[in-house]
Amino acid sequence: MTATLRVYHRAYTPISKPLDEIVAAARTLDTTGNVDACTFTEWPTTVALDSDCEPVTLYETLTDWAETEHVDPTTPFRIHTRTNPVTNAEQHVLHTPVVYLTLERDGELVGAAPCTLDDGTHVTARDFLDAIQDGDDPLDGRSLDAIAA
Repeated sequence: MTATLRVYHRAYTPISKPLDEIVAAARTLDTTGNVDACTFTEWPTTVALDSDCEPVTLYETLTDWAETEHVDPTTPFRIHTRTNPVTNAEQHVLHTPVVYLTLERDGELVGAAPCTLDDGTHVTARDFLDAIQDGDDPLDGRSLDAIAA
């Protein structure tokens, strides 16, 4: 089984200590072998929800995945509608979080953070990475090996 940690972060965001810590923790998981691969992707602050781009594709994947997992992975995303003043056409705009993490096993999404669990528990990006470091499922504390079962 191959575990891939994907780190998405906003482009052109001033570097901050929390973001630095998340990136460093993700790199540590990669170098210590807690995950098989770790990727880093910069994304824009906003995108049109009807555009064909990675943030929209990920958002749609997350909402589909959430239906079966009883997790709200869209908590840090925001959608608003704006009206073009010239054409009067409405456009839905997706605001991306400063940092977002996904965990895949053999190419299949098995975890994402920040997110909110069914019981209202909020899982931060740091909680997510700490659980992976400990060898646990970041969303329910099971062994990571149990995720693929």
